[in-house]
Amino acid sequence: MFKRNLIFIFFGIILLGIGLVIGFFSQRLSPLKNNFNSAVSHEFINPIVNLNLDKHFIINFQPLKEKFIAIQEKYPQKTYIYFNYLNNASWIGLNEKDLFTAASTIKVPLAMALFKAIEEGKLKLTDEYSLEELDLNENFGELYKVGPEKQFTIEELMKIMLEQSDNTAMNAIDNIFKKIGIENPLNNVYEFMGWQESNNELIPVMGKLPNYQDINLKTLSNMFLALYNATYINTENSNKILMYLINSPFNEKLVAGVPEDIPVAHKIGIAADKETFSDCGIIYAPNREYILCVGSGGTDEKSANQFITEVSKATYQFVINN
Repeated sequence: MFKRNLIFIFFGIILLGIGLVIGFFSQRLSPLKNNFNSAVSHEFINPIVNLNLDKHFIINFQPLKEKFIAIQEKYPQKTYIYFNYLNNASWIGLNEKDLFTAASTIKVPLAMALFKAIEEGKLKLTDEYSLEELDLNENFGELYKVGPEKQFTIEELMKIMLEQSDNTAMNAIDNIFKKIGIENPLNNVYEFMGWQESNNELIPVMGKLPNYQDINLKTLSNMFLALYNATYINTENSNKILMYLINSPFNEKLVAGVPEDIPVAHKIGIAADKETFSDCGIIYAPNREYILCVGSGGTDEKSANQFITEVSKATYQFVINN
């Protein structure tokens, strides 16, 4: 009997010890458990909200659209506007799906195609190319003045093409593609972004540069979205293209509508013979970045610039003040 009582006492002490240990750790772990449950309860919510950045969300852009309409009514020419607020993907547009002459905006997807070829090992940025007589084009840019046989690296040509919107550099890059067996380097870029060739020949034809075809602002903005999110080429190369576009000296359209210290990665399109002018890019407003693409057709460049700048200014002021 005495031995049996000792056994019960012994097991009782063990069970008591286990209970004390469990109780101790339960108290220690309860804050962690509470924190875990708190985290789990928000797992389906946009993390930006938990970081207290939701104050930079803007949901209602109807007032901005009304501003766009009022601006459009002041100008007799055909005009186009597309806006995409990058924080929460809200967008508005006016005539954003109407086709107009793409002009030099084609140089951005060409640069994307070039970087894709580099990422696939088909070319190197350090590869050198000698300008040929057929590359020279005096319609836009100054590179043609150096004449044939002048050597440039691929990176130098890309920089000149994007920053200066130079047609000779563009022709040279197109010729580089041909030398490695790629007749139309834009096909893959357009296919990736869902740009399909249509009866209007939406896809520009390479090889007869400058041979600019039609495009619309909605699809034009996709190239900047792809660069911003680094979805077509890698982060480093996407960033490099945007850096070149920020360094562009053409400041009389979108750039003229924002403060001087605000970076704008943009590409102008000028088809003076068709009285069509456009500018499309990313405006890096503090914590409130957005894509803005604006076009004007059927007037001179001065009137087009005034329209594009007025839209840009109204957009920036709305985004910053709401």
